[in-house]
Amino acid sequence: MRKLRRGWVAPLAGLLALVGAQAARATSVIPITDREIYRRADVVVRGVVETSEVSVDAHGRPETLTVITPLVVLKGNLSGSLVLHQLGGMLPDGRFLQIWGRPEYVPGREVVVFAVHHESGEFQTAELLLGKFDVEEDAAGRRYAVSSLTSSDRSGISVYRKSGQKLVESRGSSDGVDADDSESAPRELAIFEKFLASGATAPMRPSAPPSGTLTPVDHSTGKRPLWGYINNSQYRWNNDASATWTLVNTANITGGGFAEATNALAAWTNEPHSNINYIPGPGSGNTIDLNATSVCGTSGCLSGSGVIGCGGPSGGGGHTWRGEVYSTIFGGFMQLRSYCTFNEYPSAVTQAVIEHELGHTLGLGHSDQNVSVHDVCRGDEGAAIMRSVVQSSTPLGTDDTDAVRWLYGDGLTSCVTGPPLVGAISPSFGPAAGGTKVTIFGTNFAAGAVVTVGGVPLTGVTVVDAQTVKGTTGSHIAGAADVVVTNPDTSTSTLASGYTYSAAGVGFFTVTPCRLIDTRNAAGNFGGPALSVGEDRAFTIGGQCGVPASARAVAVNVTVTQPVSGPGFVTVYPGGASLPLASTLNYAAGQTRANDAVVPLGAGGIITVRCTQPSGTTQFILDVDGYFQ
Repeated sequence: MRKLRRGWVAPLAGLLALVGAQAARATSVIPITDREIYRRADVVVRGVVETSEVSVDAHGRPETLTVITPLVVLKGNLSGSLVLHQLGGMLPDGRFLQIWGRPEYVPGREVVVFAVHHESGEFQTAELLLGKFDVEEDAAGRRYAVSSLTSSDRSGISVYRKSGQKLVESRGSSDGVDADDSESAPRELAIFEKFLASGATAPMRPSAPPSGTLTPVDHSTGKRPLWGYINNSQYRWNNDASATWTLVNTANITGGGFAEATNALAAWTNEPHSNINYIPGPGSGNTIDLNATSVCGTSGCLSGSGVIGCGGPSGGGGHTWRGEVYSTIFGGFMQLRSYCTFNEYPSAVTQAVIEHELGHTLGLGHSDQNVSVHDVCRGDEGAAIMRSVVQSSTPLGTDDTDAVRWLYGDGLTSCVTGPPLVGAISPSFGPAAGGTKVTIFGTNFAAGAVVTVGGVPLTGVTVVDAQTVKGTTGSHIAGAADVVVTNPDTSTSTLASGYTYSAAGVGFFTVTPCRLIDTRNAAGNFGGPALSVGEDRAFTIGGQCGVPASARAVAVNVTVTQPVSGPGFVTVYPGGASLPLASTLNYAAGQTRANDAVVPLGAGGIITVRCTQPSGTTQFILDVDGYFQ
């Protein structure tokens, strides 16, 4: 961990770093009045926590970036989300900066936040945990604002009370600081908000004590998956998840569980939009134990209920994927608990459990418990193999496939139509003699579809799903080759119907990497000004950087730098087309981030770029690596 800069001081009044004999208690606080914390705050917001992730600040230190959607703004002006930068946290590669008393934000929870300006131009919580209140509900349905001083873990925090001219340390959770002081007692939310909305000038009316136990107000129903995250860290194989898995022992079910394990591996391997290659084989350190008597510390066989399976990745070091840092997975394990009774659970449940745990070895978390900014398709989390409650069916859900498409595949999603067939044919067409296996991506494919390349039907055609067709090319004319997919219902198999697609598909051609667009340069067709929020800017790619005017798509690297505000994203799409739902690159305020992409070209070889962020501008850079024709 790098040293903090000399002279750096945490901008948090009322906090003293303890040293010497009390080094374990790293933060000392004196409870603050509501009126005073209101006075110090630049904005006061009641809202819902959307995300809270660890990143790196402008000085290279770990910081936690939290995004809150406002419900009520009680002080100051705020356009869009409240973005909080809080120094401290653990990065996926193991680097950390521990600051006791740092407020912890849980996605989905409702909070009241007192925030001050941050050097990034956004905000940070005022006075660490003293500036955060959790919104909780009592048994009678009344809502309260509860200071994080009482609702958070007090490990590493010393609380002092003022007694005359002295400070007296609070030694327990029931000595008055937690139970009796007005600074720590729960506030009825309606009374608290009225007091704050008035400018915190008049005395606040006393709150009635809560009835029964207080529980957090949670808005997390229908959360999206936090792809590649487990326990708030990101994990990913750096070899497109290519691994051999050895099956050990025999499950207490018909057939010993070998078919279920093999099918579970195949479910991930056969996902058509990713490069996962999980195969069974002997001698591997990656094991699937089909009859484990000790599962992650739980001993004995399973009868009725209890832990049925366990699995996860192992590895070390880190790498960057699509602009984000991941801990690198080198291997994994999966354990199916021994069934006390023969066929205690049916084949489908057994396979679903194995599939689920293998999903964890790919780096996936639970679909219904976390949040990802990369998931633009909502509402399908309950049907996912990776939901927290085991399924009794085995097909991967669209949420599962979207996750591995982001981590190991084309980056597209099930609810967003991909680019035209050009740029979405894998691999590129082979020689005119044929014999090349191709995967064709589109939409609305139906079983029994006929596929031709250059007028010659593919052999071994398989309609994997409505978006994917596989087959092998026959001999076709050299050069450009049209791809046509015709569904059985020939009355609707026209280009206009969406059932037939035609695109030139000779293949991919590389060019010497060329920087074509840089808005930091002087104003011009490929230079400044910087991108402004909500404005579309068109660039002509055809005929530039070795890309011919006849090119149908380009392989590019896009970079964003110096965004004035965030979080935000840029979308690069064909000129003349509608704005797609999927972004090309996501970022936070002040970040420099890059991502690879294949972008179809519109008429005249044009692409369109749009910047979406709370306010201001961002600089945009595009480098060309190749093209499809």
